[in-house]
Amino acid sequence: MMTTDGDTIEMSAGVDIRRLGVEDAAALVTLRREALETDPLAFAASVEDDLGLSLDFVRGSLAGVEEQAVFGGFDGVDLAGMVGVVRASKVKQRHAGIIWGMYVTPGARGRGVGRALLDAAVEQARSWGLEQVQLGVTEAAVAAKRMYESAGFRSWGRQPRALHWQGRFVDEDHMVLDLREQGG
Repeated sequence: MMTTDGDTIEMSAGVDIRRLGVEDAAALVTLRREALETDPLAFAASVEDDLGLSLDFVRGSLAGVEEQAVFGGFDGVDLAGMVGVVRASKVKQRHAGIIWGMYVTPGARGRGVGRALLDAAVEQARSWGLEQVQLGVTEAAVAAKRMYESAGFRSWGRQPRALHWQGRFVDEDHMVLDLREQGG
């Protein structure tokens, strides 16, 4: 079982999953930059416009523990994966959250790190009392979509030509996980 209170979870693959704090901001910015450079068609943000590459912005975000959380997968001392979850801020949407920024370094893929990160984010959403979480995944991230489906996420729509990068367009699937159906 994942915990959302900062405890570290040891995985069989040798990667520890924990909620990131302000002290992890520099490592998170470095990993986020790698994600945007390595898999540009998996993210709407780019190196040129992502607030997540500002150390001050990231420190402020990580300090806000009531409405958002970022989980990291550590392979030794190295941050090898990340995922964020944020609770909707508008009164009529407070039952929902958004999972964002899922990324696992190429060397850590295929070891269950992504699924453990996703599980931690979903567990955080449950601890906030949310009824559903949603995410977007582009057609460029085939393995990620399979993982989301295996975790119970279901597609509810597809945005054609959602992203355009260096002459290539990709569609984005919108997915939702109903936390009430998961037995909370």
